[in-house]
Amino acid sequence: MTDHISFDPAALKTLYSAAEIATRVEEMADAVVAIHDNYDNPLLVEVIMNGAVVFAADLVRALSRRGLVVEIDFIALSSYGKGQESSGNVVLEADARGAIAGRDVLLIDDILETGRTLSFAKEYFLSKGAARVLTGVLLDKSGDRDPIIKADFVGFECPDLFVIGYGMDYAYRHRELPYIGYVDRGVSESG
Repeated sequence: MTDHISFDPAALKTLYSAAEIATRVEEMADAVVAIHDNYDNPLLVEVIMNGAVVFAADLVRALSRRGLVVEIDFIALSSYGKGQESSGNVVLEADARGAIAGRDVLLIDDILETGRTLSFAKEYFLSKGAARVLTGVLLDKSGDRDPIIKADFVGFECPDLFVIGYGMDYAYRHRELPYIGYVDRGVSESG
């Protein structure tokens, strides 16, 4: 039997609609194109798996529509596991595979909270010889905290809620939702 956590569907509320997300992704693509000025090499887009995959796919397509040539690669970093709270330790689960030295890299992540994961990834790519590392996040959830890194591109400011959908999961489920929702903790969980 598969161990999983579920919640009452009535506990799921919309934070950002699919239309709001689509509009913001287009705006972010404009901002990336405006700052990326090295057209001799394609922009290397490094997606931090798994939560950023849906966001990254939409952003890369928007970049392509603007004529920007990109190469896409994936790196897996984790600090959550199956829970809702970060362990505080960033673990490299899958390494980047492409050529990095001398390249402009755009790191894409789903959520910025403390900045540990994004900072770890940025330092990692700089240590591999990247010419410049830019960072883009779908949600800035740092709130009143002072993250150790600020993202160059931010989709939305996010209140202190546990969010799911649009690639982000709840115990590995609900990534497929076309919007960003949150679980109302006032509704009891089961599982």
